[in-house]
Amino acid sequence: MRFPFWIFLLFPALELVVLIKVGGYIGALNTLALVILGMVAGMAVVRRQGFRTMLKAREKMTHGEMPALEMLEGLMIALGGVFLMIPGFITDFFGVALLIPPLRKVLLRRMIKSGRWQTQQSSTTFEGDYYREDIDSNRGINQTFEGEFKRKDEKKSQ
Repeated sequence: MRFPFWIFLLFPALELVVLIKVGGYIGALNTLALVILGMVAGMAVVRRQGFRTMLKAREKMTHGEMPALEMLEGLMIALGGVFLMIPGFITDFFGVALLIPPLRKVLLRRMIKSGRWQTQQSSTTFEGDYYREDIDSNRGINQTFEGEFKRKDEKKSQ
């Protein structure tokens, strides 16, 4: 399904209509405050969830697996953040929907099932020298040096 160009013209007009209607009910300053509050709160949630998804992806990589689903989930979180940064209530709705983890997982499963996004899950593991911490003794990673030491105080006790 192709995305028609006229949607880019219709969507901002629809956002303006909703903003004007909401502003008529609750007032212009309250509407502006809601839009700004939505941006700030949404970006805080995006930062937290994005960091959590990054940690899950890194954990998978250290176990030798490709973090394909985590990467797609991170993309959806970033898209939710972009929607929250765009002023308007319709885009805020879509942004919040992408930031709710159970809803995001359902959307992700449906998109993968429909064939729009594809992940390649293989039974082989991904092992690269970059992700393995216990190898590469030539560069001095995780080497143990034995020896004795004495602490010299700069000021001698009197």
